[in-house]
Amino acid sequence: MEDASTPLRPGFPIRIERIETHKVPPRWGLLRILTDQGITGYGEFTLEGQLEATEALVHQFSEYFLGKDARDFLRLSRGIFNHHFYHAGPHFASALAGLETALWDINGKATGQPVHRMLGGKIRDKVKVYRWAGGNNNDAKESAEEAARVVEQGALALKLNACPPMAAIDSYGGVRVAVERAMAVRAAVGPEIDIAFDFHGRCNVPNARRLARELEIVEPLFYEEPVRPDYNRWLPEIAAITHVPIATGERMCTVAEFSDVVAAKGVHILQPDLVHVGGIQPTADIAALASANGIAVAPHCPLSAIAFAASLHVVAQSPAGWIMEWSKGIHYNDHGASGDVDPWLRYVAESDWPAFDMDDSSHIAVPEKAGLGIEVDWAEVERAAAQGTDWRDIAMHLPDGTHANW
Repeated sequence: MEDASTPLRPGFPIRIERIETHKVPPRWGLLRILTDQGITGYGEFTLEGQLEATEALVHQFSEYFLGKDARDFLRLSRGIFNHHFYHAGPHFASALAGLETALWDINGKATGQPVHRMLGGKIRDKVKVYRWAGGNNNDAKESAEEAARVVEQGALALKLNACPPMAAIDSYGGVRVAVERAMAVRAAVGPEIDIAFDFHGRCNVPNARRLARELEIVEPLFYEEPVRPDYNRWLPEIAAITHVPIATGERMCTVAEFSDVVAAKGVHILQPDLVHVGGIQPTADIAALASANGIAVAPHCPLSAIAFAASLHVVAQSPAGWIMEWSKGIHYNDHGASGDVDPWLRYVAESDWPAFDMDDSSHIAVPEKAGLGIEVDWAEVERAAAQGTDWRDIAMHLPDGTHANW
């Protein structure tokens, strides 16, 4: 057996021997694929709040992968998609993404190449990131204070929730609250900091249209998911009434869905979540779609360092690549957190922590190590798995008792 750090000879098969999964705090599903050549690849199958169902699919899919040659990674990942009559959807895509990402990691390590080089090579040396500011539904004062803290940590771009949960037509003052929050944050961070607003699908179409106009007062960087993907047919109308770029994609699971919103001219920034769209290759395909249509790609990624590193490689090689979500410090990461280590770095080998140092211009360097460019502390993953995670979607209600869109 050859050293896993040494590229293998061309033509040398790499058989998939074992696939292991764990559910860990705060709300992530992590996996590793072990091979007969001693090379291990890491992936993520997180589907927030629904890990158990997605993990079950990973193990079902494992039957298709075990014993196969990991070098045929695109054939394997596309093959399992075509093999199943019922495919796509968030559970299917997230389970497949975990496996697909681990296979890219294995092949990068086997050939001594970072993933971005396997995709064709990087066109940028570093990628700008934005940080999350504020909790799930902070008031104006709390949001402003949190935004100021994140900027003090070096962030030059922020994202926060655009509005509270809202009725079909705003009858509870949600638009006013949203504008007050936005203005407080802008006042706290000054005119030079980029601020993006995540509508989180909380609005129906009438409120999304109104908010798109009202929030322009603070010069937003972009509006994310102004309506749920169920209502994407309305995006062209919303895009037409504001000069602020429209972004969407975190709950879209196929390249075809992205093609549809591009064809409708309803979006300016594509936000595939690499895990929820099936992995590295579909995300790269979506980035190519953005490039071909003169728009941007900015992957959604409130997940672990594994998904972040994978997304970083895609952005690095895409002409449409622009900015990335970095969930270090996001409020969700506090769930089940323990010890002194930052929850976002907890499962990364300590020797690789410097890979995620942000420079003075709010950029993170593109990894140059083979595969994803990071190693995972699997012993820490196993320790955390003993604790497990019980994270569930947050319940929100309107004053009349209606269960609102989170």
